[in-house]
Amino acid sequence: MTLLEKIFQMEVEYVKLFSEVKEEVSALVFTDVHLPDMYNHNFSLYPSNDGLIEYINNELKKEEVKNKGFLRVVTHDTANATAISELLVKPEISTFDLMYIESVKYSEMQGNPNCSVLCADNNTVLDDGMKVDVLANQEAMGVDFAKRRIARKALEYKSLDKPIQLFVCYHEDRPVGNIEYIPFDDIVKLEDFDILEEYQRKGFGTTVLKHLLEKAYHDNIEYAYLITDSQDTAKEMYEKCGLKKIGEKTELFFRLK
Repeated sequence: MTLLEKIFQMEVEYVKLFSEVKEEVSALVFTDVHLPDMYNHNFSLYPSNDGLIEYINNELKKEEVKNKGFLRVVTHDTANATAISELLVKPEISTFDLMYIESVKYSEMQGNPNCSVLCADNNTVLDDGMKVDVLANQEAMGVDFAKRRIARKALEYKSLDKPIQLFVCYHEDRPVGNIEYIPFDDIVKLEDFDILEEYQRKGFGTTVLKHLLEKAYHDNIEYAYLITDSQDTAKEMYEKCGLKKIGEKTELFFRLK
């Protein structure tokens, strides 16, 4: 199995931490009964372009999909513009880059020495991490959803039988960022990486990456990866830290209400 194949497998394992999965002939359908309006936990994964348009159009005709108000489909292929024009509803299309790095590279990173990174394995750090998450996402998501979203995720952070861990970045005892760390076989996924805006471009993000890569290295995990919007300004920081693009995925999002 190639590294990219392992990453795609890890993506499935990650969503299964939160969502039930239904295996269909050509797709995996994920549903999070605890937070049905969270797009990242409620979607269809259709890896190939073969039959993609037909699959989506059939989904768009279903009453339960219409009643839900949205349809999110993720594919590992690049969206074909000609094929997209055949869809019953015009989607919002986003492309995401999958970026990886060897854990041993942590020793080459600098970062900001005036901060610390702690695991949220107690209520104090977890509460700090949840507060940071709301602050970082409330403008884009709205306060209510940002609170419900992190409360949902915290259920899994607290679960002893789940591999997912939350880490919180502190500057002078103030929580300024957070990130998820999820190991699987010989790779680790880094997810939901946030640094509060006023603390960005000051080395805090690099320090967080360095800390988690060092942890992965000592846990005998060879690679770490994360996913970023191909247009995201954070991609520049990731590249400076040594992460390289290995693949991409495409999201087609349909608003039905």
